[in-house]
Amino acid sequence: MFVTLRNFGTRISLHAVSLVILILSVLLALQRFSPSSRIHNHCQALQKTGWWVDPKALVWQPQGCTLKQYTGNDLRKCLGNSHMVFIGDSSVRTKFYAAARLIDSNFTAPTVAHADIDAKWLNGDVAARFIWDPYLNTSATQQQLFSKQLPPTTMAQPKILVLGSGSWYLRYKQGSSGIEQWQKIIDQLSTVLKTTTAAQHVYVNPVSNVVPALLSTERRETLKLNEIDIMNKYMGTVDLPVFESWNMMTRDLAAETTDGLHYSNRLEDRALNVLLNRVCNQETLSNTPPFRTTCCFAYPRPNWLVIIFTFATTVGLPMLIFATARHFSRGPSLDTLRQLLIFALILLTMYVCDRTPLFDKLQKHYVGWVFAVLIGLALLSGALTWEQDKAGGFLGRAQTDEWKGWMQLVILIYHLMNASTVSGIYNPVRVLVAMYLFMTGYGHCFYFHKKADFGIKRMTSVLLRTNILAVCLAYVMGTSYMDYYFAPLSSIWVLIVWLTMRVVPSANRTNWVWTKLLASMAVLKTINEWHLWPIGALNKLGIGWSQREWEFRFGTDIFIVYVGMAIALVVLHHGDQLQAHSRWPQIKRWAILLSLLSILWYFVFELSQNKFAYNRYHPYVSAVPVLGFIVLRNSTEYLRSHTSRVFKLMGGISLELFIAQFHLFLAADTKGILVLVDSRLWFINLLCTSVVFVGMCQLLGKASGIICGWLMAPISGQEKGGGHGEIIPMTEIRGHGVAALDRLASESPAARLKQLVQGTAWWDHLAVRWAVALVVLDVLNWVY
Repeated sequence: MFVTLRNFGTRISLHAVSLVILILSVLLALQRFSPSSRIHNHCQALQKTGWWVDPKALVWQPQGCTLKQYTGNDLRKCLGNSHMVFIGDSSVRTKFYAAARLIDSNFTAPTVAHADIDAKWLNGDVAARFIWDPYLNTSATQQQLFSKQLPPTTMAQPKILVLGSGSWYLRYKQGSSGIEQWQKIIDQLSTVLKTTTAAQHVYVNPVSNVVPALLSTERRETLKLNEIDIMNKYMGTVDLPVFESWNMMTRDLAAETTDGLHYSNRLEDRALNVLLNRVCNQETLSNTPPFRTTCCFAYPRPNWLVIIFTFATTVGLPMLIFATARHFSRGPSLDTLRQLLIFALILLTMYVCDRTPLFDKLQKHYVGWVFAVLIGLALLSGALTWEQDKAGGFLGRAQTDEWKGWMQLVILIYHLMNASTVSGIYNPVRVLVAMYLFMTGYGHCFYFHKKADFGIKRMTSVLLRTNILAVCLAYVMGTSYMDYYFAPLSSIWVLIVWLTMRVVPSANRTNWVWTKLLASMAVLKTINEWHLWPIGALNKLGIGWSQREWEFRFGTDIFIVYVGMAIALVVLHHGDQLQAHSRWPQIKRWAILLSLLSILWYFVFELSQNKFAYNRYHPYVSAVPVLGFIVLRNSTEYLRSHTSRVFKLMGGISLELFIAQFHLFLAADTKGILVLVDSRLWFINLLCTSVVFVGMCQLLGKASGIICGWLMAPISGQEKGGGHGEIIPMTEIRGHGVAALDRLASESPAARLKQLVQGTAWWDHLAVRWAVALVVLDVLNWVY
């Protein structure tokens, strides 16, 4: 994300570098699936690997996969009619207590420590049982291990059995004889567990690490770290199912123990959660994306749509390109076919990254200093590429691209670091979304007012360019179109601005235009507040969109688009008069001062609100920092005539960056982090992923522009495309003259029907393409 520095692209192609990194990452990932590798099995990763990515918050990260946080209901679903049994010493008992707290939040440990304990569901059924046996040699343990397999409705066979011993052999059978006796028990246990049907899942608790400085004098003399290490290594040699990650969780965490032997409830809760992920994920997780939990989880096989898409991409398109190059085909141009292939291959890459186990995924967690460093690096990259722009000016193309660029970088870092958990960061990021929509209102209102071009073909082009990636991903990835919420949100506001300016267009150059804006705003506010969106009807057709989520997204920024339209109208109607005013220098100074004060006030205000309270105020206060930023950004001639090259680059592909991050930069539809290199090399992985991500988005931006140009241009006309996310002006596409739909207002229905029936190039009619596209999408949505 931060690799594009000054003159980077003069000698090195970002696309080439990203492709090389991607190929090397695939080879590295495939190596993990070799027979000699143990890392690829994420069930084994849970049991044998892991580290604390945040020791203070106790965020545990297994090797290459993401965890599910289990609740009591999840545990009940996992156990069914069965139960859990814990046998051993106090280190096993603490894990039983963790299970008991999950079963019953009011559970309290009994006063008698060295006794058997039951934890029950509310209906009285036993859910977990602890058998006190620090030597693993009592009759109760023998009965549990040697019991014959019985129906799962009985108490004889638990689903999960956890055993552990060692500390008492060191404390009360001191010297080498204690370890020798323990080894004999372990040898017997290893033999028994190879043939026993005592439980569906059996795991052995390692001998617990201790903190010598916190142990009592008696314990310090007997519980020695080197002997504990010998015992744990011995269990590895006899092939016991030791849950090694539990010992890793207690290493170097003296803050989580008060007596040097027993660890805190919150740490033991994490340990139990890892066990439940190991045992229960296959039964409790859904096969419907997004796959937020990837530990010990079997990804579903590709459905028929993905299989057909893969065949068409890897076989169909290359054959068509070959035929076109040899002049055997009269379809799209060779360049268009190549861009179609690039577009499809990147979509398949996203599928492989986020819907298969080939690449690892990490959990997101917020670390303040890392967030600050990444933001600082983003600002530094912008400062290093600060340069004069001849096309500068008030909210010109270069400035708005730069604006979108740095905002997109902040949003990417915000998602990467899971910063939505921090209200002081969440609230300003809501303003960044408002800034995007402000530019939607400003830019389209400016265009419609200045050009008076309300042609449907141009609107179709804009909507197609905005939605092509989101719609294709929804079908390939098995997600919902509404998940990529910026595409539908931007699209509906483009339509609203178009309709507002289209109704009584003669009023756009008079003061009556303000009445239109107020009326439009009132209508939309009423629709949103009275739940009049037709999403309920769409749900009956099988389109599973959430009306509540849509009303939140739309309502949160319902006013800022109209603020953008108002600023556009002020600039168009009164811009020259304001600058010619005798008091313009004084007005500028007051505007700069008020902007500084307003932005300062905004940050003081948002820091005083939690995210839920702030959401209620956001529609009414978001315009304050937006307008303040615009004034400050254009306060001097120097600022207006200079822009950052990196930010402009990011802004030119901001649409692709926002949508592709769901599956290429991040994972699990932004709920996890994609790993291309190594799970532990966090910053190196971030660098490599960022290069691939930006390179692929640049290719997507160019391919999307050319594909949209091909779809919108008549077959007999000239194909044209735009790169780097640029919307193709429809006035530049020539074929049969004015587009068919742009003649709807002037031609009679009979004339249009006759032309459609008798015309030789019926596919050139945009109406036909609309109808066919809608039918195809409806069929796919209904079947898939």
